[in-house]
Amino acid sequence: MPKYTGGEIIAKYLIKEGVKYVLGIPGHGCLAFVDALFQNKDKITLIQPKQEMSGVHMSIGYFRVTSQPLCVFTSIGPGAINTAIGLADAFVDSFPVLCITGNTHTHMRGKGVLQEIERNRDSNMPRILEPIVKRSWQVNDVKQLPTVMQRAFNQMMTGRMGPTVIDLPMDVQADAIDVEIPEPLERRASGKVLGAPEQIKKVVELLKKAKRPVLLLGGGAVTAEAYDEVKELAEKLSAAVVVTMMGKDAFPNDHELFAWSTGSKGT
Repeated sequence: MPKYTGGEIIAKYLIKEGVKYVLGIPGHGCLAFVDALFQNKDKITLIQPKQEMSGVHMSIGYFRVTSQPLCVFTSIGPGAINTAIGLADAFVDSFPVLCITGNTHTHMRGKGVLQEIERNRDSNMPRILEPIVKRSWQVNDVKQLPTVMQRAFNQMMTGRMGPTVIDLPMDVQADAIDVEIPEPLERRASGKVLGAPEQIKKVVELLKKAKRPVLLLGGGAVTAEAYDEVKELAEKLSAAVVVTMMGKDAFPNDHELFAWSTGSKGT
């Protein structure tokens, strides 16, 4: 069985997930992880943005185009907090981004070193991001990492997608264990979530009785790639189609039934 550091476990799992790019700014809080990326530079590319928030926005844009998530990493403190606006954007718009934040060594927690926020709780910075991510983890031991990496991707990519955060202490990045890198799809739900049959029947009856039906399409129609289905339904009903800001491309903008966007305030 091979022996990998915490940073190497993450890097090799990202490679197994098909992640081509990792975005971040190397710093004292993430050096062991950056070392692992360098060792695997032939399989995964490090891109350094000007600021960590930009890395998250770049990841969102990449997913919009490719449907593939990326990983953003930060050092301790300010670098981690810089991701907040980007993560909030990903959370509200339901886009998957994996964010890995460096943090103080586990044995140094509570000492206020290396920009630690510890007045209310040791190594408290991850809690700042909790309201704007789908799920977060604070890893205490390198043995947790293989399972946490699987769970992070499962949370990001299933159901209503969204960003996840893994808080990674410096010693956990550098500690090594004998471990096999897990297979990404082993514990991931697959297939599309279907609508409730009874609710669908009610919708059908409402549409049958509607004199001037209108379809409102949101980001879910884009995520589900239901372009052909909504077009066929609109044409069948001769229904006007309006879209939210996130659903702009869910329906052909030059179609005679297209009634433009509802606007940012639903007007």
